[in-house]
Amino acid sequence: MTNHMKNLIILCVTITIGSCAVPHENFSRLGSLTGNTFSGKKYYLGWGHADVNDPAMMHNETKFDVLHTHEIFTHGLGGRYDGAKLVGQGNDEQILSSFEQIKSKMTRNDMYVQYSSGHGSEDGLQYGGSWSEIADRLLQLPAKEIIVFTMSCHSGGLVNEINRNQAKWRSFKEQGRTLFVMTSSTLEQTSSTGPAGAVSGPEGSEGSAFGHSLWKALWGDADGAYDGVKDGFIELGEIEVFVKNRTKQLGGHNPVSTGSYNSGLIMNRVPKSTDGLTYPTQVEGNESNSLVSLDPQF
Repeated sequence: MTNHMKNLIILCVTITIGSCAVPHENFSRLGSLTGNTFSGKKYYLGWGHADVNDPAMMHNETKFDVLHTHEIFTHGLGGRYDGAKLVGQGNDEQILSSFEQIKSKMTRNDMYVQYSSGHGSEDGLQYGGSWSEIADRLLQLPAKEIIVFTMSCHSGGLVNEINRNQAKWRSFKEQGRTLFVMTSSTLEQTSSTGPAGAVSGPEGSEGSAFGHSLWKALWGDADGAYDGVKDGFIELGEIEVFVKNRTKQLGGHNPVSTGSYNSGLIMNRVPKSTDGLTYPTQVEGNESNSLVSLDPQF
């Protein structure tokens, strides 16, 4: 072997090792954490609304489901999204208006995260539209990254509708776009309230079974859930694995997901004590203290 060939081999080995040394140092690749080259905008829309006759605990769960995710994604460690949220309020018209305002400003360079929490049926959400209407709205967005989480009974109906329109998004990944839709249960299943008690804040502030699992995932519990590697960052595949397992443990129902996406997509950095992130315990809006005996399901 000549010295020239030896030098080439050494150079190739050095480049390979060096490229793997700091896997998340450069955030210019598609993900909520972006570098200086990112020219688009980021939008978060969340709404949480229980029924007027529900106990205060269920009203809190839908609100805190939204507040917890909003807290992460509008912070620098979650991409600093421009956040809009409707908690404890918001009818179909208000929700659609908020969505259309975002859509009217959206370009192909932008990113969008949506979280909704409330009651649902096999036809759709109590507040937010039918499954087919929601799917149509989402698939009309021009954004290059669309991430959707939906908590309600029978929310798998949204996944089914997205899959019926697969021709519209099948090639997203090849186009450098992302579509990820995850719901708290299958079409046939109900969705459960969250863990009893509250570490901080009023009863229900831990969120629903699905919502609790999601915010715990974002706050660091999902780190390493996908590949066993804890690196201080939460990837989409880690969220998917952790939330499905934890929701099943807490609520006994099965979250389902679909889309065209990369499991290694970075969603947020694990919060540190120095980030100044506060546990969101303040409930917005009017509170109802009347407790009604209802099944703990959405």
